[in-house]
Amino acid sequence: KQWYQRRVAITAGAREGAKSRAKAAAKAKAKEAAVDKARERVEGVDIEAVKAKAKGGRFKELVGGKNLNKNKLMKMGIHLPTGQKAAPKACTTAPFGESPGMSKIRRNGKNKFYVCAWVNFQHHIGEDKATPEYNSDTVDMRFDLFKSCVDEVNRLNKQKDSTSTSGINFFCDMTEEEKRPYFNGLVMPEAEA
Repeated sequence: KQWYQRRVAITAGAREGAKSRAKAAAKAKAKEAAVDKARERVEGVDIEAVKAKAKGGRFKELVGGKNLNKNKLMKMGIHLPTGQKAAPKACTTAPFGESPGMSKIRRNGKNKFYVCAWVNFQHHIGEDKATPEYNSDTVDMRFDLFKSCVDEVNRLNKQKDSTSTSGINFFCDMTEEEKRPYFNGLVMPEAEA
């Protein structure tokens, strides 16, 4: 009887081992199929384009060259928003309102295009600047106002039936209250009857 019980236990153990090995083999086969499928998808991909995108993609292509760190920008009177450490030099050398990637900015897109446009704006606005000097307490608020302005400029320029072109100007970092004195309206003299 003991011999029979041992034989049953050994047989049961062998069955469990076989099931375990079958599961492991099925899992390995599924993994191999997934790897093969991934390899097939990768075959049609331009690896160089993927590497370029990983290194900065379109933004890097547009701005290229050196970066100006926060200290250099501060010496130029340019304040970066919180979290930004540098900006490409091309943002300062581009003509006013034409920072690299300006037209490629999508509403709520990545900040790097907005930051480049922000640096360009501050670099060129000069004496036309009508808002108080930026400081660490106000720069983020002004940057958010500027981003909204850029979004509006790009929205207006994309309208197909428009006959005008909108652009960045000294109103872009102003609150509505700060703009109000500029928009009092024209008061026409009363016409004589």
